Amino acid sequence: MFLIKFGNFLNVFLVLFLVAQGFSAFQAGVALGVVGVGAFIGNAVGGTVADRFGRRTAIAVSMFGSSAATALVPLTDGLFATTALVGLVGVFAQLYRPAAGALLVDVVPEKQRVTAFAVLRLAINVGMAVGPLVGGLLSGASYTYVFLGDALFSFAFGVLALSTLPGGRPPVEAPAPDAAAKGKGKGKGGYREVLSDRPYLLFLGSMVAATFVYGQSTATLPLHVTDAGFDNKVYGLLLGLNALLCVVVELPLTKHTERRNPRRVIATGLALLGIGMALTGAMQAVWLLALTVVVWTVAETVYTPIANAYPAEFSPAHLRGRYQGAEGIAHTLGGALGPAVGGLLYSISPPLHWTVCAAVAGVGALLILGANPGNRGEVSTPKPAETPEPAPAA
Repeated sequence: MFLIKFGNFLNVFLVLFLVAQGFSAFQAGVALGVVGVGAFIGNAVGGTVADRFGRRTAIAVSMFGSSAATALVPLTDGLFATTALVGLVGVFAQLYRPAAGALLVDVVPEKQRVTAFAVLRLAINVGMAVGPLVGGLLSGASYTYVFLGDALFSFAFGVLALSTLPGGRPPVEAPAPDAAAKGKGKGKGGYREVLSDRPYLLFLGSMVAATFVYGQSTATLPLHVTDAGFDNKVYGLLLGLNALLCVVVELPLTKHTERRNPRRVIATGLALLGIGMALTGAMQAVWLLALTVVVWTVAETVYTPIANAYPAEFSPAHLRGRYQGAEGIAHTLGGALGPAVGGLLYSISPPLHWTVCAAVAGVGALLILGANPGNRGEVSTPKPAETPEPAPAA
């Protein structure tokens, strides 16, 4: 995960690359939007692949496909061909995500999952903090090196997946002992079963709200910093403060939150996120802006590890990939709506925009309080596979 986030150069430098190739800023923005659409599809497909063919297989397909497609980007001419190719990159680049989450749930004991997800986020945050610095150096020489570097890191992740991750058949749900007596089956199956899980839909709604609000840190916060009379260096320092706090605070804080009611912890985090973002619009001094960053960063470290682990409370073993995929779709949707709606609201009225952010976070907090999985218990943890070979297609 560190490797793939460290080498995530395409999303960071795609717009600059396309503009340097002679495309307009609008065309480059459309291409980046297509990457987001691909990511949406990749999460959905990835959940199915992880459940049907195994976690390791899904990760390997994702990484090798992403590597090949990314390496072809600098060799492609024309807006249509380039946009289609980066959309394919978006699909492959996100196809691994549900498998990675499901694999962690498979192999980590229930009591340690929140901490495990926090450690995973630590690797991700460190990779995302230092990777763009290397990407910037590569782009100074040639954008071709940027995309080849991205492809190389994806390929390395794929090799590590095949050589080190558990293989074997995907987990299969064992029917409950009294299932036959009660006339209960395995449900609708696939994403139909996920989408009929009403408490889980409330959780997904809260994640859309959370990502919508958190996305303002890269969508409208830079606009506010500029309007306050500061340059991009100040914005960069604020993001640096966010990354530093995540690395330093999240693991110690998780030790205090992992044993508490997860819905209340997530709701508290979302409420704090809304307060932090709402205060941003009222701050005009650098040190005050830094304080708001501290507030919504602490909020992020409060709710995110718990929320990452929470789908395991709902998902039967044979649908863990799809439940993780649905969570990824929710974050992708919130990530798409945040910049679009946030940018529109900010252009109309900045105070209205920051107020709406607080309201959306509040709605997310209310939704998660109702997302009670009930007494489902530890659902069908699969036994370790006896064979390292992936399952054949049914």
